[in-house]
Amino acid sequence: MKLVILAACVQTVAAFSGNYLSQLNGGNTANVASANGAFGVNGGSVASAPAPEQVMATNQNGPSQEMLDLISKQVSVELMASQAYMSASIWFRSRNMDGMAAWMLDESDEERGHGKEILEFAMKNHYPVQLEALALPRSEWQTPDEVWETILSLEQQNTKNLLAIAHAADKCGQYGVKAFLDPFHVEQIEAEDKVGGILAKVRGASINLLWELDYMLGKEAEEEDHH
Repeated sequence: MKLVILAACVQTVAAFSGNYLSQLNGGNTANVASANGAFGVNGGSVASAPAPEQVMATNQNGPSQEMLDLISKQVSVELMASQAYMSASIWFRSRNMDGMAAWMLDESDEERGHGKEILEFAMKNHYPVQLEALALPRSEWQTPDEVWETILSLEQQNTKNLLAIAHAADKCGQYGVKAFLDPFHVEQIEAEDKVGGILAKVRGASINLLWELDYMLGKEAEEEDHH
């Protein structure tokens, strides 16, 4: 008796389900059968998922020539920035502004270090690097604020260069390159803020204030050397 009741319940549920699905499809039972087949119901075959290597091949792009060229060029750009800072250091040193000279020299070392970091990253990823001839940096200025204006322009241009690399990497899906550049972007924000602040103080500063600033930058460079 229980078996008869259970069988009747199953038939009732099946009939209700069929009618409900038929209504959802506008009364077209062919759509229901098609849907059942697509999901492997009533003998339909289940579509196989693509292999992992197929997904990677679809989503992974190779580095573009634009990105490779920009990375290669940036190595030389960082070396040129190092020379520019060193030239500024020489100018200040020759005018007995040893604090600013020391600060510029530290920045020169840092820029050279950036060039080495980018070169190492390129080599590890088998990116071609062609060093360019380094243009002679500017060496003559009339006033200290002219020197700082040159350095600020240098940092602003370097920011644009690094953003161009990140943009090129984004276009070809090289997100590892973008991640590598993140610390450089942070440093550029800090560098522009620092140099811009110094320039604002140097402009129109009295001789006493200028020497005080020179002393402060010298102490800052000294502390940096001890780290």
